Amino acid sequence: MYQVDNGHGVTLHCVSWYIEGKRKKKHFASLTQAKQKFNEVKLAEENQTLNWESLSEAEQIELLQAAKLAKGLNVTLADAVRGAIKQGGPGKPTGAKEAGSKYVAHLKAIGVKQINKPRAAVNQFYDHFGDIEMDTLDRTAIQEWVASNKAWKAPRTKNGKLNELATWWRFLKREGLEVGHTNPFASPTPDANTKGIVRHKDLNKRVDILTLEEVEKVLEEAFTCPTVVAVIVLCLFCGVRIEEACQLSWADIDLDEEDPTIDVGPEVAKSFKNGATSERYIHLTPNQAQWVKAAKAAGGVLPVSLNLYQKAKTGNRYYEGHTYRRTDRGGKLSKRNIKEVPGAVPTLKGRQNVLRHSFCSYHVCAFEDIGKTSHVAGNSPGIIKRNYFERIKRKVALKFWEIKPPMSHLKG
Repeated sequence: MYQVDNGHGVTLHCVSWYIEGKRKKKHFASLTQAKQKFNEVKLAEENQTLNWESLSEAEQIELLQAAKLAKGLNVTLADAVRGAIKQGGPGKPTGAKEAGSKYVAHLKAIGVKQINKPRAAVNQFYDHFGDIEMDTLDRTAIQEWVASNKAWKAPRTKNGKLNELATWWRFLKREGLEVGHTNPFASPTPDANTKGIVRHKDLNKRVDILTLEEVEKVLEEAFTCPTVVAVIVLCLFCGVRIEEACQLSWADIDLDEEDPTIDVGPEVAKSFKNGATSERYIHLTPNQAQWVKAAKAAGGVLPVSLNLYQKAKTGNRYYEGHTYRRTDRGGKLSKRNIKEVPGAVPTLKGRQNVLRHSFCSYHVCAFEDIGKTSHVAGNSPGIIKRNYFERIKRKVALKFWEIKPPMSHLKG
């Protein structure tokens, strides 16, 4: 490769080579194109035995397919081969186990706080498909798995799992792992007519809330079980989330007569994707303070494991009259013993977030202050207005706040 002047003050880059004793040369205005041609010529000289005519028809087709894949990745075929070698060998498949471990390690390394959701989605995928090679995923099989998963009832949950898995695949692709060329978890793109998994429709049903009769029944059941009573009172009367209440200790709750408060600190409060938290001080009314005192006098346990709370509240959801269940983990059947745990508050069975929905509805409809409810519940004003404002009549909401704990509870 050398430079020549074309006689008009323009420098051209020339590459010359020999084929069967005859000299060939080509001029380029771009140095990058000249270097690319030079590298091709050099590679051909180093591999004199490798030429198109000497290849079989099957080898020619395979080479053309490889070139097409490299073009789709916007890299040269040589760079694609070098990249494959760098990743551990040409075409080395990536299993779901290895891919999941790398993704979770990456999330931890960059300091992602809400790691449970993506980690759960990846683990659940591995539990169902086993250590499947990531470049052999079938979109139809994934769609059937998500649609038939009994643990994911709400459309929002199914869509969330698919989105988490789609993000996982994109990370693996950026890392250069062998995961195929099309994201099997992604939703279809109408403008590009790209095939994908259509997301499940959320019917926007009205939030589920407890009636006044159900509230009294729930409280009656809760006060028979120390494991759940404190959490239920904090959620139903004070606006604390279940996950937050389970992490609180009695030291975080000041039942001072003049100014009773609950301190939902940053280590306990819900974390949002933008890095903010719903940390807050909740100032209690005299009636709210009475309910918290009654829960404490009843032996309410704080803090408590979230899993233990859920089991004690509505029973072991996996127990259906059998002492064990079989699961298919990557084609292998495993046996798991299941213990029967009777639920202390059967009224709440199958009614997800009903305690929080009830608090927000009764609070904003009674006091008619969206900002105040937003602060106490740790939600944005928009969510409070959209889901809970004018959900029930004010006179009914006021009766909720007139419910008082029996004196027997206060005495312990």
